[in-house]
Amino acid sequence: MPMRTLFLVGTFIFAVQAAQADSAGTYLFKGAEYGDFYFDSLEGEEPDEVFEFETDGTLLIHGEGKSEAYIQTLDEYENYEVSFEYRWPGEPGKSGIQIHCTSDTSFSIWPECIEIQLEYENSGDFWLLNTELEVEEEQMPLKAADRNRRHRLKIEEKRKYGEPPIKVELPADQWNRMRIIAKEDTVQVYLNDHLINEGKNASTNSGYITIQAEESDFVIKDFRIRELD
Repeated sequence: MPMRTLFLVGTFIFAVQAAQADSAGTYLFKGAEYGDFYFDSLEGEEPDEVFEFETDGTLLIHGEGKSEAYIQTLDEYENYEVSFEYRWPGEPGKSGIQIHCTSDTSFSIWPECIEIQLEYENSGDFWLLNTELEVEEEQMPLKAADRNRRHRLKIEEKRKYGEPPIKVELPADQWNRMRIIAKEDTVQVYLNDHLINEGKNASTNSGYITIQAEESDFVIKDFRIRELD
């Protein structure tokens, strides 16, 4: 094959690979360094005491026995999709993905934001930290202590008579897949390909993205951010 043809074929393959990478989004933690993020903790832990980046882009959160902490992107995002898989390697606890974050603090160390809760059997709930988001009446909390919480949707799966209900959320030690779509003033949350929460008329539609450590060990892999048209 002539050299020019080889060059053109190589260029085409590279272009296809680049297009595929763009369509899949940016892997946030592949090749990441601590200087790529803003970090804060309640009791002064160092970033590498709580968060560990593996070479394949997996994020290990060593939260057990440590205070609350987070890492946050240095860039702000608007109109985007976040996708990842997660699980608890031990006793299930809490974590969360906070979107549309500002540089102002809501309470404790947490920024003003819309938080998507990661908590076994409650993953996908919204927490509104100095923000507003409209949801269905059935999603509003009944307890005063949960006044900033917006419960996820109740999923009704079609099944044959006598069969047990289908659980959207897999056991805590298995990989669950989540997608968060933030477009204009709407936020949608998918868990294992099921729409489990949706809010509209958000009071904010852009900001930083934050990953929480809440005193439990937690694993996130294939964390991607894809900008939407």
